[in-house]
Amino acid sequence: MNEILQQLISKEISDFHCLKTFCSGVETMDKFIQGDFRMSVENHYCSAYGVWLGDELVAVYALSFDSLDLDSDDKEELETGISSTGSPDIDWNYKNTFYAKPRYPALDIAYLAVQQKFRGMGVGYAIIQQIADDARNQSFAGCQFLTVEALATSEYSAVGFYLRCGFTANEVKNPNKDTLRMYRTLYEKEEELYDE
Repeated sequence: MNEILQQLISKEISDFHCLKTFCSGVETMDKFIQGDFRMSVENHYCSAYGVWLGDELVAVYALSFDSLDLDSDDKEELETGISSTGSPDIDWNYKNTFYAKPRYPALDIAYLAVQQKFRGMGVGYAIIQQIADDARNQSFAGCQFLTVEALATSEYSAVGFYLRCGFTANEVKNPNKDTLRMYRTLYEKEEELYDE
């Protein structure tokens, strides 16, 4: 399995014909990817990427800029480290300024789907890690968090997957909404180890 993950190549999608037979096994997602996904890209909502194993399309994902609003409870959980996403790695002299901000720069995972035959192999997790690494290494704009509207329907829920990838909920699940907004810090403070 690790051998497969090491061979994956991610590149921007320019020819959307490769998506016509894409099958994640989630009907609503597949219908969107095979149809309206292209319009989202062409109308500058997001940039689309394919993940390839040789000539075979393994997964697709899309990214867009975002901002993250955190309420006082979210900020307290981040600051104390009880959030599943961990505490942000910020300088102590910037801490008050950081937590006083009304919103934070983020990179949104607008879409992410793995072909059904590659699911359960760690591909989705590897993509999340690559997106996080790319966001940390880019110098185009400041970015503190990754965000996602995780699909949460009776047909399929991606919430558990994103929780395993270090995301935490940014809202209470609304039964009238098919997604759950989630976020993850990009620069997590490392645990401080003390000699006893």
